[in-house]
Amino acid sequence: MNPGQFLLRLCIVLTAAGVAVWGLTQWVVIPWVVDGPSMEPSLLEGDCVLVDLWTFRRRPPRQGEIVVVRGPGERVLVKRIGREPGPGAEPYPEPVLAHDPREPSFLVLGDNPRQSDDSRAFGRVPAHRIRGRVAWRYWPLSRAGPIE
Repeated sequence: MNPGQFLLRLCIVLTAAGVAVWGLTQWVVIPWVVDGPSMEPSLLEGDCVLVDLWTFRRRPPRQGEIVVVRGPGERVLVKRIGREPGPGAEPYPEPVLAHDPREPSFLVLGDNPRQSDDSRAFGRVPAHRIRGRVAWRYWPLSRAGPIE
């Protein structure tokens, strides 16, 4: 194989690999680093996780799942899908994020309420602002595994 053929094949392989990685991170899974203490003790600041972008194309988020969501000011947050407050409990505020009234919306809550900016402050989040489900922690290795 001459150097020209080698370079051509190398370019093809690198391009194919780049397109595959781009496609995976657009439609299948993205790596994410947890920022802040709002999800302690479930997730700690600096935990590296994989976010599944595919699941919510087939079904809506379920109560208890941890998700990546675009909150007010386009801040990207990691929160848990919460449940409605029980009878007699103080209701959550009206949503500050605009959405179509027919679109489902969800309560998103941090596990550490004293240090969490979540639906208790900004109300429900429309479904289109939920990016994906936090599925797997890969760092630190001592805590690696599926997120439940």
